[in-house]
Amino acid sequence: MHESFGPCILVFSIQNNSIMAKFHETGIPKWQRIIGYILSIIFSFQIFVAGTMKIISNDEMNENMAGLGPMADHILLIGLGELVLLALYWIPKTQKIGFYLMCSFVGGIIATEIIGGRPIFIGISTAILLYAGTIMRNPSQIR
Repeated sequence: MHESFGPCILVFSIQNNSIMAKFHETGIPKWQRIIGYILSIIFSFQIFVAGTMKIISNDEMNENMAGLGPMADHILLIGLGELVLLALYWIPKTQKIGFYLMCSFVGGIIATEIIGGRPIFIGISTAILLYAGTIMRNPSQIR
């Protein structure tokens, strides 16, 4: 193929939504797709910030994690895990396994909050954003 046709093909595929179609199912209403993306992006931002703060060893994050007992020694590993799972969630070929692994991770967030005697609002809201956003974009995900 000639080099000058490369950008034209990319523009054509973006205009036909073939790149974005990998992140959602076809045949769902536009409003459902938009709300699904909004919820998924909010969820992803939450996980990205939490994982990044654990990796860069933020003082506030270290104080919050100190009350978790033996898990407090593995903050870096937990942060890396969050970012790896988030990447799996957004790569089209690994999106399904990323979703299931992220569901397990969010369940761990809720369990950790219960064990630590903290309010479970953050874990529950994170789970709702994950489930609702993914299922609105990919309704067949629950089948």
